[in-house]
Amino acid sequence: MASILNVDQINNAAGTSGIALDVSTGKASFPNSVIIPNGATMPAGSVVQVVTNTPATTSHVTFSSSPPTMVEADTSYRTTITPKHSNSILLLNFSALIGGRNSGTIMGFKFYDITNSANVGFSALGTGGNRTFVNASFRTVDSDVNDRHHLNMTAAVSASTTNSRTYAIYAYKESGKTGDMNMTGTDNAGCSYAPAVFTITEIAQ
Repeated sequence: MASILNVDQINNAAGTSGIALDVSTGKASFPNSVIIPNGATMPAGSVVQVVTNTPATTSHVTFSSSPPTMVEADTSYRTTITPKHSNSILLLNFSALIGGRNSGTIMGFKFYDITNSANVGFSALGTGGNRTFVNASFRTVDSDVNDRHHLNMTAAVSASTTNSRTYAIYAYKESGKTGDMNMTGTDNAGCSYAPAVFTITEIAQ
């Protein structure tokens, strides 16, 4: 004859935290942070971690560089992640206000892996001939120097290792002209500003 154990709840040994099971309802409660043991795997597509960087100071960032040379837009955008799994995909997203100063010259932007001296997504679609590799690009000719647009740049790369790495934002403006980030030149209520946001999401595979 099978033994029967009648209980209302199953809890951890301390009885204070951890996963608890209410037998009467069949529902489990979880702590705010659930630790996944070493060796455990998450379903493909699961978010493993998210790292977000919004610089503490929203400064007027300018950049100037003629392609194919690109320069780091601002060191405050540098964002570091340590992947938890070597086979994860890292999804990078950078969002910022961009100003072209009413110039018809082309602007280009890319993610750059400073730690490994590598572009992100560079080999996926070939070389593009003599064109300069970027993850996003603008060409704006508007009404005046205060016209602005919003950059939303995304790229994906395999983590490959669990080593920490730092990503930066690089930019150019054709013919060495100057471009703006975060805000444009005129300081009045009609001219907006927007803090940049750099997010890296590790996704299980």
